[in-house]
Amino acid sequence: MEMLIVVAIIAILIAIAIPTFASSLNKARVATDEANIRSGYATVMATVLTDDSVDVEGNSTKEKATYWLNKDGSVTAGAADANAYVTKGKTADAKDIAGQSVPGWDKDKKVKYEYDFATNKITITVVA
Repeated sequence: MEMLIVVAIIAILIAIAIPTFASSLNKARVATDEANIRSGYATVMATVLTDDSVDVEGNSTKEKATYWLNKDGSVTAGAADANAYVTKGKTADAKDIAGQSVPGWDKDKKVKYEYDFATNKITITVVA
């Protein structure tokens, strides 16, 4: 009888612990995504500022440039490729990343940065 009570108590504790652990694991994945998105933002800024063909003083003939975050933290101009970073977590809440609000995202989405030459601002979006 005592053994059944001990097993029941352990089962109750496991039933409580598993959802808490899963929630904590997703929060860690979202935090990793945030850090990677922030790092990609810095990489895009460095890329734009060091590109000789870009005039960041508003005199560019380009209107916008699109960059995609890669798995290694670098960015690729143009279209996303097989090396593109995909998000690991899922969040419904908007996150403040690099001074702007990034809407929530699902797991396995790609990160896109659009640089606007007229305003010198980057827009971050997480897309399919």
